[in-house]
Amino acid sequence: MPENSNPLRDYFRSNRKRVVHKWEHYFDIYHRYFSRYRGTDCVVVEIGVGQGGSLQMWKAYFGEKARIYGIDINPECKPYEEDQIEILIGSQADRAFLAQLKEKLPRIDILIDDGGHYMEEQIITFEEMYPHLSPEGIYLCEDVCTSYWEAYGGGFQKPGTFIEYSKQLVDRLNAAHALSKPELYDAFTESTLAVHFYNSVVVFEKQPAKPLIATQSGEGKIWEEEGITEEDEAVLAMKLRLLGLPVPKGYDLRMLVQHEGLLRGLTDPLDQATEFPKEGETMIGIKRLNNVAYCVKEVIRNGIPGDLIETGVWRGGSCIFMRYLLQLAGDTERTVWVADSFAGLPPPDTAQYPLDEGLNLHELPELAISLEQVQDNFRKYGLLDGQVRFLKGWFKDTLPGAPIEKLAVLRLDGDLYESTIDALYNLYPKLSVGGFCIIDDWAAIASCRLAVAHYRQLFGIEERIQVIDSTGTFWKKEKDIPHMDKQTFMKQLTQIANA
Repeated sequence: MPENSNPLRDYFRSNRKRVVHKWEHYFDIYHRYFSRYRGTDCVVVEIGVGQGGSLQMWKAYFGEKARIYGIDINPECKPYEEDQIEILIGSQADRAFLAQLKEKLPRIDILIDDGGHYMEEQIITFEEMYPHLSPEGIYLCEDVCTSYWEAYGGGFQKPGTFIEYSKQLVDRLNAAHALSKPELYDAFTESTLAVHFYNSVVVFEKQPAKPLIATQSGEGKIWEEEGITEEDEAVLAMKLRLLGLPVPKGYDLRMLVQHEGLLRGLTDPLDQATEFPKEGETMIGIKRLNNVAYCVKEVIRNGIPGDLIETGVWRGGSCIFMRYLLQLAGDTERTVWVADSFAGLPPPDTAQYPLDEGLNLHELPELAISLEQVQDNFRKYGLLDGQVRFLKGWFKDTLPGAPIEKLAVLRLDGDLYESTIDALYNLYPKLSVGGFCIIDDWAAIASCRLAVAHYRQLFGIEERIQVIDSTGTFWKKEKDIPHMDKQTFMKQLTQIANA
């Protein structure tokens, strides 16, 4: 900004009234943020009166409608009052005094902290007075160079200085993007447009937060913007809840439905499954939940007959999601089968399945979720009803006689070679043509991947395997496979595994 266009600098250089003491570069900062209040009935508060010269400067700058208040601990400043200028005596580090100040001044448009410059004073003043600013007010703390000066309680990157405090406020400003830290999102996030750092000055611009919306222009489309429904928003909120993640505050949820790549970028747990999350009912991550939604919606849309099943359910999140999707679609005919030991994984049977050697997942108590807990999780979402049936026990015992006629979605999450083979042998023949087979641990556990590969090789299954994420895969069944008795199956499977 050219020097000759700044009325504050002009006043300062021609000043013949009470003394004004400021750093030269402050005037452009002031004018940049204060100019829109000139000629209005604004309320301006400056903490630190000195000899009263800057209060006179603000009076001349803002005009005859402005009300100017000076705050100082020194009672000798009181005589500097004049028309439009009132001076109040008290300590900016005294929260009781600041509470009285807020009662006297119901609205503050601009607050300038040029007070004692000690760390406690600056932080207490901000904590008490920033919420009291008008919704689009300006808070300016100057001479924050003292954050680096030991005499004022400062020091380079010293915790507890106003500069370090302000840096943390930047995280709160951006809290909508930090889903893993929901506690950051607070009243400051909701009320702040920007934090500006200058040499020795920090400026806070207030403005009520608006939903964050990513948009696009130009030819072609990066993502679809039409056709997003309330149901789409509800499904996204359900996914996040099942993952134990909060619905992002500050975002337009419709925009996140449109541009879920942005959602996945918000936090690692959305892109990759978290390991044993404390909250939530699933750890499969957003991409694999998306895949469940895709498969369930496709079989409903195309009228593919059969129920839905997951083998290995942990806390039940994927099955809860399946039941939720059936409810949204108004599908009252299909059953969601929930198959698990509800006691963790079995010890490896290395005599019959040597590829499970060393997979001691049965030693992880985190994987042993009781039937009662999974049922409670369904109940928590209001989805425990007659369309949900549980198969409790080892797969080798429960799946052969399970009263399942047809399946439309078969989701395998048994980890072990044995568990994967048991599920494929007993259930894949029941999967309807046009249905989907989903393998959760394809890339995560070698023995699981080999079990799938050996089964596909034995029956000549050539449907293209599609990648879901860094772990999961799936394919759409295109043809039925012949029946094979268990003894013959195991013999041929062993031959393939040993080849």
